[in-house]
This record gives sequence, structure tokens and C-alpha cells, in this order.
Amino acid sequence: MNAPLPHRPCLHLVVTSSTDALGQCRAQFNAGDSVLFLDDGVMHITDDDSADSRTVFDSAFFSAEDLAARGLARLAAVPGIRTISDPEFDGLLARHAFCLTWK
Repeated sequence: MNAPLPHRPCLHLVVTSSTDALGQCRAQFNAGDSVLFLDDGVMHITDDDSADSRTVFDSAFFSAEDLAARGLARLAAVPGIRTISDPEFDGLLARHAFCLTWK
């Protein structure tokens, strides 16, 4: 009998403000995974349950450039919000075996 394969970390990219996409991402998110909200996905920072999302996603990031483009840069100062700049994206991606996009 084969032993189960160890979990390999996945980077989840949420690129839309759709609550359906966010729900699908939550359903597939595992310990060790990360989520990056970018493009219109950064709009989830204003969701009523955004604090809950940050609890579910123990490693969540928001694109600093996309927050700024949507006039939301001030929210990056909220405790618990972590941002990542475009040049840092490659390093985040390299730390994960897989990448899924939710739209």
C-alpha cells in the first residue's frame, strides 16, 4: 500500500471580486498554502467578512499596486493586512509547487 503524498503548497490567485470565486478558493485552501488577491480580487479587502478571510487564509497577501490603482492603498495599514509588490511576486510564486487562479 502506498503512503499518501505529502501536501505540496499551492499559491491561490484571486483575481475577481466574485464571492463565488472566493468561496471556491476557501474550499480548496489547505494549511501551507498562500492566497494573493490581485487585480479586482483586492476588492475583497472591503468585504464584511474580510477579517474572517484573513483567519481562514493564514498566509494572505494583497497586491500593493492593485490596491493603489483602486484607491485602497490606505487599507494596507490595517492590522493583519499584508501586501506584496509586483517585484516580490516571483519570490512568492517560487515558494509554491502549484498555482491556481480563481476568477
